[in-house]
Amino acid sequence: MSQPLIAARNAPVRQLKARQDAAAARPELQVVTPPATRRLRLPLPVACVLVLTLGLFGLLMTNIAIAGDAYRITDLQVQSQRLADQQQAAAESLAHQSAPEQLAARAQALGMVPAPDAVHLTGSGAVGEPTPAPTPTAPVRTSGG
Repeated sequence: MSQPLIAARNAPVRQLKARQDAAAARPELQVVTPPATRRLRLPLPVACVLVLTLGLFGLLMTNIAIAGDAYRITDLQVQSQRLADQQQAAAESLAHQSAPEQLAARAQALGMVPAPDAVHLTGSGAVGEPTPAPTPTAPVRTSGG
């Protein structure tokens, strides 16, 4: 064999012997205990449980708010229907009171009489002859206070 190969093969053996000699001079290794502080191993599970609890609480509050809004919507729909019924009743009452026969009866109760002939006004003057209204036959009621 060549000289460099022999030297390379024997080199680790020489280094190991040198290390053993140096280790004999060094003191023996000892196990060192960690300091008294203890590391808590629960932060991640506690954080997960906390996040889950807060999420469920938030979901519960959202569902309660939605249910409350549903009840409020139902109440407002009932109120809207009631108001629509009142409006329809008022419109029917107004239509009944606006009928020509109702207006004539109320006018006669107030002492008004129908006009005999109507006079129409145009740009050039009046068309027709005005005639006075007859005197009312029913006495006029006045409210005394």
